[in-house]
This record gives sequence, structure tokens and C-alpha cells, in this order.
Amino acid sequence: MSVRESIDPASSLWAWLAFDLWFYRTQRGLSLAQTAMIVHVTRATVSNWEAGRLRPRDTYLKRLDQAWNTGGHFERLHMFACGGHDPDWLCDVKSHVSSECMIGGRWKVGMHSRLVPEPVPVVTCVLAS
Repeated sequence: MSVRESIDPASSLWAWLAFDLWFYRTQRGLSLAQTAMIVHVTRATVSNWEAGRLRPRDTYLKRLDQAWNTGGHFERLHMFACGGHDPDWLCDVKSHVSSECMIGGRWKVGMHSRLVPEPVPVVTCVLAS
């Protein structure tokens, strides 16, 4: 089994990027050398990207997106991989916030993508005289 074949695209965003570089290239019937000419790097560099040994810069991925008409697929994937995107970010935030901020175990996402606890209902007591 080659290094490229051992990459699990579900294991990380970088592995997904490496797999998709290989997949999109082979679907187009292009060699490593032909792909290298598109992005202005060496054949070995493309091979290392696909094997997950090197991480491509966004400028190279923009060139591939344009040449292969992907709609920005590689650029977006690179952005999330660089940012360390965590799909479970909301669960992580909840685990670090005091339970006093939760009302009935529910959260409300505000307009500015920040967590806002739901408002506490106001109860008014009237004393009879």
C-alpha cells in the first residue's frame, strides 16, 4: 500500500485535502507533472501534497480551483484546515461555560455568532394588603 493509499480523508481536513488533490487530478486524467505545470511547482511537490507530506499554500490551490473550475473547493478546504476548524466547537464552548448561563439546558445563537443564554423570565409578585 502506498503512502497516498493509506490516507483516510475522514481523519482530518489536511488528509481530506490531500485525498481530494489526488482524486480531482486522476478524475481529469492528469499526471503529477501536468498538475505541477498548472500550479508552477515541481512534480515532487504535487506528489508530496497528495501523500500528506507537504501542505500546499493557498495561492497554489487558487490556481487549481481556477484551472479545474471547482468553485473554490480547494481554497475553502485549505482555509478550514489552516484554521483548525473543529466541527464540535459548540459542544466545547458549552463544556467551559458555567451552568448558570443555561436556562433549561438550552442555548440560543445570537445574530453575531456568539452564544447568548435565553433570557430569564421576569416574575412580579404583588402583595395583598
